[in-house]
Amino acid sequence: MATHDTVLIVEDELGVREILHEALSFYSYRVITAATVQEAEKALQSLNVAETNLVIADVNLTPAHNAREGYALYQRWGALYPALRFILISGDSTNRELPDIRSGAVRFLAKPFGIDALLEVVREVLGK
Repeated sequence: MATHDTVLIVEDELGVREILHEALSFYSYRVITAATVQEAEKALQSLNVAETNLVIADVNLTPAHNAREGYALYQRWGALYPALRFILISGDSTNRELPDIRSGAVRFLAKPFGIDALLEVVREVLGK
């Protein structure tokens, strides 16, 4: 099962970041992780956008609940790089009401989610 798609994970919680990295790596994805928007920006620059197949970003990357840095990152990168695919994740179910999530423009997974659910959405978004 050689997929080798590159997935950038943007998640502030170390434990969640490690689990996602381990699970996707096990299924032959090339995984890069970032804890902050700044780290994600650096990672995307070093990776090259064309080589990045998917970004999985937590909606909230800081304790400031209304900042929603992951959602802002999705909106900014989505405008700059229309081919870049995204999955947004969050433990806060009110984030389902964010416009692009509610409209279905971007896939959303509510935490906690199982690895099987994650893999299913990843494959769907990547068209596999």
